[in-house]
Amino acid sequence: MFLILSFILALSCSMITIRVLVCYNPEIMASVKWGIGAVVVAAWYAPVIIGLARKAGVTGVPYVLLSQVLYFMFGTAFILFCLIMLRDIFWIWGYKAAGWLGKASAACDPMNAALLKKANIATCLLAAAVSLYSLYQGVKFPAVKAVQIASEKIDYPFKIVLVSDLHINPAMPVKRVRKIVETVNALKPDVIVLPGDIVDAKPDEIAEQTAELAKLNAKYGAFVTLGNHEFYVGASAWENRFRDLRLFYLRNEGLMLNGANVYVAGIPDPHALRITPALMEKIGELLAKKSPQAFTLLMSHSPSIANKLSKEQVDLQVSGHTHGGQIFPFHFLVKKANGFLSGLYDVNGFKLYISNGAGGWGPPMRLFAPSEISEITLVPSAGF
Repeated sequence: MFLILSFILALSCSMITIRVLVCYNPEIMASVKWGIGAVVVAAWYAPVIIGLARKAGVTGVPYVLLSQVLYFMFGTAFILFCLIMLRDIFWIWGYKAAGWLGKASAACDPMNAALLKKANIATCLLAAAVSLYSLYQGVKFPAVKAVQIASEKIDYPFKIVLVSDLHINPAMPVKRVRKIVETVNALKPDVIVLPGDIVDAKPDEIAEQTAELAKLNAKYGAFVTLGNHEFYVGASAWENRFRDLRLFYLRNEGLMLNGANVYVAGIPDPHALRITPALMEKIGELLAKKSPQAFTLLMSHSPSIANKLSKEQVDLQVSGHTHGGQIFPFHFLVKKANGFLSGLYDVNGFKLYISNGAGGWGPPMRLFAPSEISEITLVPSAGF
């Protein structure tokens, strides 16, 4: 059903964009109209084209170039569509309001072909500028975002470094992964947590990039669990690979950190497994194993499961998945779908922190949702 709705939505957005850009302008030749139409449709169906290319065996540099160009076109098409919709809503209703007041002018009519042509050129130029800025924000190295959380269960500062949604893929340079690892290690964390969507390809396709993860260094180690994208590319293979990389892989498991009074638990992406009473029972059993006096840190790729947990079970849940919306105004849909968007929340008496992610999926672009490496410091309540 999701795929059908996505197909219909992409087709609708394509047709609206094409109609607004070319169908009201008789000066544009038919061949140019078809060319513009083909580019717009290809942009909106970029994920499908990329998927088909991958199934057809396209790999290496050709695949990297194809995917990056098409995903950028996809992001640009989304931004252009949003700008057209915003422009036309204000333009049409503004013209109607002027008509009601008896001040409407034919020169400002939204159906004025000459004016629409100029408006389309201006909108396309603005979309290009916004897209280039979004591209810059998307490829920019993630900043370290510092957060403090106070708890009566903590006796001395305890530093957690959260790295979510790396989405390591064949197009990601090894040196970028290496720099992320070096940045994390430089923060001197007590524990490192990676709550899913770390990878976006099979182990043998990104072996060189993921080898850098073995260099992650924290006092109590680095912990990882699965996101929905690990399930897309082979969950069992990645379970084994994560262990080979000396990461503590947690699948409905928990570990007490001796000397820290912190219990680290991890669950696979709830949506990939479907949230069922049986799953919630299993999670409840996992969280019941720890001491009531221990600070419980739960890794869950999706934040939405927080609504089903309580302060007796969890002190802090760390999640990703949302990318902070990645490209505005997609923020509104992401928040509607997940119940949360980004940052620190109070949920049922415990804390939930959602990272924007250190990478991105699809378009290599971000708009009003900067990537981040999250530095979370737990401090005693009295010292906060």
